[in-house]
Amino acid sequence: MSTRAEDAFSRAHASSRRAYERGRLRLAAVHAITLCLLCAGASFVLVGSRSLLWLPLTLVVWGTLEWRGVALLRGGRFGALAGIVTLALPMSVLRRCCRPGAVELVGADCCSMPGACAAAGVVIGLALACCLPLGGKRRDTVLGMVLGIAAVAPLKCSVLLAAEAAGLVGGLIAGVAAASVVRLVIGRWTART
Repeated sequence: MSTRAEDAFSRAHASSRRAYERGRLRLAAVHAITLCLLCAGASFVLVGSRSLLWLPLTLVVWGTLEWRGVALLRGGRFGALAGIVTLALPMSVLRRCCRPGAVELVGADCCSMPGACAAAGVVIGLALACCLPLGGKRRDTVLGMVLGIAAVAPLKCSVLLAAEAAGLVGGLIAGVAAASVVRLVIGRWTART
């Protein structure tokens, strides 16, 4: 090929690549805004207006997951589902002293229970890890799950104390990590036999 033809080809290739990426970004933005609006409605109803402060994090993380796509997005969808489950958790699960009737005993301010938040996060994380594939894109899927959790779970954490929020998100991540390691070990062990 001549240099003019090569030059024209490289310009056309670069132009089509930019158009492709702009289209992906546009679609990612639409999906991220849609998820943000759904999360905003759910968190406003279930948690309160303080949770809306975390929506920019949800928008940025979900936009990135949508833009990158493939295994990261697949994991992100499972992670977002787990984050939405945390939105629906009643405070009586995360703070045992907030059960009906217990408020009279401890007053209007319920006690802090980061351990209960971590335990709830681990249970949800372990259940979430059952959805992980055993294939080659496992690391990207796990990273997507962690990012999906990080995009949605903080909406619930806005009403919790810092230690409880860290316990809930850390428990979710620890549950996914622990179950991932177990599934990986079992997968390698069965492959040898």
